[in-house]
Amino acid sequence: MEKEINPLWGGRFEKSSSDLLKKINNSISFDYRLAFQDIKVSEAYCEALFKAKIISGIDKKKIKEGLNKISKEMSKNTFMYSQEYEDIHMNIEMNLKKKIGDVAGKLHAGRSRNDQVTTDLKMWIREKTLLLEKLILKLQKVFIKKAEENISTIVPGFTHLQNAQPISLGHYFMAFFEMFERDKSRLKDMLVRMDECPLGSGALAGTNFFEIDRHFLAKKLGFKKITENSLDSVSDRDYAVEFLSVLSILSMHYSRVSEDLIIWCSSPFSFVQFSDSFSTGSSIMPQKKNPDATELIRSKASRVYGNLVSLLTTLKGLPMAYSKDLQEDKEPVFDSFDNMEIITVVMTQMIDELIINKKNMLVASKNGFSTATDLADWFVKNIDLPFRDAHHLAGKIVLLAEKKKCQLNELKLIEMQKFEPRINDTIFDYLSVSHSVNQKKSYGGTSFIQVKKAITRAKKKIKK
Repeated sequence: MEKEINPLWGGRFEKSSSDLLKKINNSISFDYRLAFQDIKVSEAYCEALFKAKIISGIDKKKIKEGLNKISKEMSKNTFMYSQEYEDIHMNIEMNLKKKIGDVAGKLHAGRSRNDQVTTDLKMWIREKTLLLEKLILKLQKVFIKKAEENISTIVPGFTHLQNAQPISLGHYFMAFFEMFERDKSRLKDMLVRMDECPLGSGALAGTNFFEIDRHFLAKKLGFKKITENSLDSVSDRDYAVEFLSVLSILSMHYSRVSEDLIIWCSSPFSFVQFSDSFSTGSSIMPQKKNPDATELIRSKASRVYGNLVSLLTTLKGLPMAYSKDLQEDKEPVFDSFDNMEIITVVMTQMIDELIINKKNMLVASKNGFSTATDLADWFVKNIDLPFRDAHHLAGKIVLLAEKKKCQLNELKLIEMQKFEPRINDTIFDYLSVSHSVNQKKSYGGTSFIQVKKAITRAKKKIKK
């Protein structure tokens, strides 16, 4: 028995596609996720066809009722997706035909799957971007909360993973707030650029049904304007690349947070401890409490990067207009979003439950001669030394402390005066970590007062 030829384009063909082609060509296994977007696109297009007098009021009613039934079935998870129909568009159209008959075929007048799918994907990305913004906002609120709780908690600030200068732990947490604020900003900027509706562009050249109002379609689907060029409209996947780019940067930020926390929870540091909810044990070592959640978050960044490179590689060799290669644009997008969604939720709760060991942080902040810069600054302010000379002098005093195996504030005044007779006992105030932190009063600095101000500014930002 002869196999049925594809109902969408079989008129040109005498034989059905091979089962192997069907297998490689099939995308319903992943593009079913565009189902609701595709329904909305079809509903809007139906309205445009009626407005253009291409279909009758009766046809419009039948089509919309059929689409509504399909949408309800999808909401109830009773819609039967068929591997027989290669993609979500074909699945919906064939199901619509079963429900309302041949009038379903009128819906595709002047429309191609080329402009249909890119409209669907844009709408999906827009929806998920808005969701991700909300999730990031929740994470930011947790960082603000942790910062407020730890304004006066002192922790070593590191450069090259070496003790550099003491800072407020609240200042540290607010650094991540700012990091994620830029991520939100990038998501918002991306939405502005992709706010153009490609529907009505046809396969690549536009449509013979010029009566179809593309501006009407854009408005119905929530787009600010329409795309300018039909060829570019169906070829464009810049928005998908940009989405993956932004998610890559976001994943990098999550990885950096994770890296710090992995180090901080290790035995040599013991600055923080994860709750049992976000820790695992060992199958052989009973004492172990491992930071698996953060390690997995760190590893996900490489996966998201890979998805970006995958799509860029797919696109780089494509000629203008639509090629089937573009079918490969969806899985990287879906996968990256899925991972970033769960990571953001996990990170939010994990940080919220994070246990802070303030004592260990304070002890560590006093190590490594972390107030040496303050020592040099004392020379500048009190005995009018040029900073380079002050830096050199401070270095000599650090070397002495290192040889004596003591901290700077444990040196005797007379020992320091051997290097510079004008040094007096007020220098010891400068050598305390709390003084060091609170002297950083410049805008954006780590002093307690500046951290409080940063928190106030952050709260105003998230209310906008």
